[in-house]
Amino acid sequence: MPPRLAKRARVSGPEPAIVAPDPHEDKHVVFTAWSKQRGVEIKNVKPAKIPGRGLGLVTTAKIKVGARILFVPEKAMFKPDGSVPHASPQAQLAASAMKACTAADSNMGIWKETWPVDSDFQHSLPMRWPHELREHFPVSVMQPLLRQEEDYAKDVGAVQDFLAAGNHTAEDFRYYWSIVNSRSFHFKAKGKIGTMVMCPFIDYINHGPSGTTCDVFQRPNGYEVIADRDYVAGEEILANYGAHNNDKLLVHYGFMIASVANEWSDEEDAGPNDTPNRDDDIRLDHIVLPMLTPTVRAQLQDVGFLRGYALLPATNELCFKTQVAVRAMLLTCNEWEYFVENGEDLAEDQSHAVSHFLLHPFHEHRDYAARAFRTVEDKSDWEEYSSMKNELEMLRMRWLQIITAIECYMDMKPGSTT
Repeated sequence: MPPRLAKRARVSGPEPAIVAPDPHEDKHVVFTAWSKQRGVEIKNVKPAKIPGRGLGLVTTAKIKVGARILFVPEKAMFKPDGSVPHASPQAQLAASAMKACTAADSNMGIWKETWPVDSDFQHSLPMRWPHELREHFPVSVMQPLLRQEEDYAKDVGAVQDFLAAGNHTAEDFRYYWSIVNSRSFHFKAKGKIGTMVMCPFIDYINHGPSGTTCDVFQRPNGYEVIADRDYVAGEEILANYGAHNNDKLLVHYGFMIASVANEWSDEEDAGPNDTPNRDDDIRLDHIVLPMLTPTVRAQLQDVGFLRGYALLPATNELCFKTQVAVRAMLLTCNEWEYFVENGEDLAEDQSHAVSHFLLHPFHEHRDYAARAFRTVEDKSDWEEYSSMKNELEMLRMRWLQIITAIECYMDMKPGSTT
């Protein structure tokens, strides 16, 4: 599968003259000017360090709801250059970014200076964590992680000729693959085939749960960020990368959104952000699937409800798929079919029966999660794990969220005791 090598990576439209940055000037100031040169509209916001969150985008003046904050025209986007046409869209964009950033005549280095460095990914992304930590991962983290690793293995295999031609290593490619994975957009201009792109300056914006962020729109000629409410100077603006649960946020982006704390947490865990993330869920496939008979599994497969079970911490309820699956074990065929079609029980409400059915496995999983939490917490004090503080804290936080969600659910259900 020999690659078709392009002469150089390019951005749609003519590339502006290379900016000669002042070595004493802040790299983010230089990049802001570079972005404006390429047509990016930036109104009343600037990059800034956010305590505990790294870099983000904050307001510099009052902004009214509905006002345009950012606009990135198509000509300012970075697009694949065709170097590896038979690879996945992510691999194409990563290879193109790597080639552009390492080319002597490219000014992409100004943008690259604002990106995370490789060591940031080493401590934030589970695919880079030491393998001895994997035995302490929740199942719900391992599943998307294994899929991600399969995707990466396919991508790095597809670009082997390209890497060899440019004297690059798989580790070099992995860095750009991670950059693209965490800050790319899909863009489709009218009448054209869609592609993965990177948009300068928008990539400063941190993620927030659904309903808490600015509105980001793909327009025919670019990406636009609109204020979702009134802002005062100094506020951080957020965007939503998708309604992702914390497992996916951790695997793909290297962070999680804080959730409610309980007695398993230390006092220092409590804070104003310790509220349930409305996009989060606690996956239950490994709990529910073993409880289903072969006949019920076939039933659920037929209606598209086999797998994808979850507990929703924000509402303290089971997702609809879980309710359907458990009712398939408890109800007659007619009663179950009525619930699937109408979202309510035919006669008496069966919610209590569903909760009772899950009570024992939930207790077992709560106890397992508590042991995992304590194990991870203990390792934080071991000298051999001193370089893994961030990794252990992320695992500790996720196990705590699992424990809290299960306990809250059991506490709220009639007849349940923890």
